[in-house]
Amino acid sequence: MKTKVEVYPATEQENGGFWVCVCIHVSSYYKHMQKSRVHCLDKQAVADATWNALNNKVCPECGHVFSTHGWDGIDAHWRANHEDIISYEDAWKLISQDKYVDVMLASAE
Repeated sequence: MKTKVEVYPATEQENGGFWVCVCIHVSSYYKHMQKSRVHCLDKQAVADATWNALNNKVCPECGHVFSTHGWDGIDAHWRANHEDIISYEDAWKLISQDKYVDVMLASAE
């Protein structure tokens, strides 16, 4: 799954700083995962959030960035947040083969 990170300024009403947003490549565009964006108040926090998003596994449905232990926790995360979309067992078959985005998101266009 191809991902990128976008950083953009937060407004004064959002207490300034920056937003770091994971984007997942879907077909011919990048889908912004707004629900999992991270608010950062300084440049070091932006660098850390960007590094984490680019170097760790990312949920293909919502953009949640997992810890440094690969897909650890995906089962609990999926069942709590995405079971209404597709069962964890069916989703994992696609995710583990890096086919979730192609099958589930690209076909929804």
